Amino acid sequence: MVVRITAALKNALEADKLESNLFIETFKEWKSGDEYGSYHFGKDGAYVTPLVNGDKYVLRHVHLVPVVNQKQLILWKKRWKIKGRKTSDRVLIYAQDKQRNFLLIFILSEPDAHAVAEMKTQQHREIMEGFACVADAFVYRGEVIA
Repeated sequence: MVVRITAALKNALEADKLESNLFIETFKEWKSGDEYGSYHFGKDGAYVTPLVNGDKYVLRHVHLVPVVNQKQLILWKKRWKIKGRKTSDRVLIYAQDKQRNFLLIFILSEPDAHAVAEMKTQQHREIMEGFACVADAFVYRGEVIA
């Protein structure tokens, strides 16, 4: 398994004083196990839209530990203790190719992650379609373009 990262995500992590290589390694460990095996990553799923090269379910997301919403953080910790499904309004957008390699694209932060994914505004559609273009380049051409 190879995990790559976009420059946009790497820059965002480093701006938050987070080590991008450690983030990648933590993601690899989680993907090598199951959805419930990491404190840092929660519910994993795929988006129906936007389509990527005409396909559904190519652009993916995984819920991350909430950092703003304290009520969600309390629930996250409770669910972690009982190996329950952890959810939040903070997600990592990523893509996976057929060889089980991954591209970590970007983190949508609280409190807008789900609103962006719903694509009800022009701005949100543009953001999600941008992620779909990045996923397309990676999944179908092996390129990292952002």
